Amino acid sequence: MENSLKGLILAAGTVITCLVISLGFYLSKEAQATASTGTNQIGKINSEFAENDKTMYDNVRVSGSEVINAIKKFENETIGISVSTNSGQTFYGYSLDLSTGEIMHPMSNGYDESLTQNASTYINPYAEFEGEIIRNANEVITGIAFTQI
Repeated sequence: MENSLKGLILAAGTVITCLVISLGFYLSKEAQATASTGTNQIGKINSEFAENDKTMYDNVRVSGSEVINAIKKFENETIGISVSTNSGQTFYGYSLDLSTGEIMHPMSNGYDESLTQNASTYINPYAEFEGEIIRNANEVITGIAFTQI
């Protein structure tokens, strides 16, 4: 009787050990899936936060002085700013293909050219503009387009 009782205790111990190990693997797998989801969410939030200084111009009406400030703000970044006024279109920073969002080449136009009143690149600080974000095929912001209303 003693041997059979020891055998039953050993079998029960083995079953319980297997259950605990299985439960540990299950919890580990669930925790890994939860951590992965959390990491993806944090990455998305970081991406949105990093783009916030540019996305604030998307589908928003701004004054010409805001457009001039944007040109100055992004003059040292690899981004193209297209400004369409009643007298024509000018690119600042880099020229871009507005349909594909591809950056083409650096432009010599800068902040100062937007302030020269008798130039074709002049931006009236009191005019209203509609902003639009330009993205390339990889969904990276490559430009901002401002169109005078």
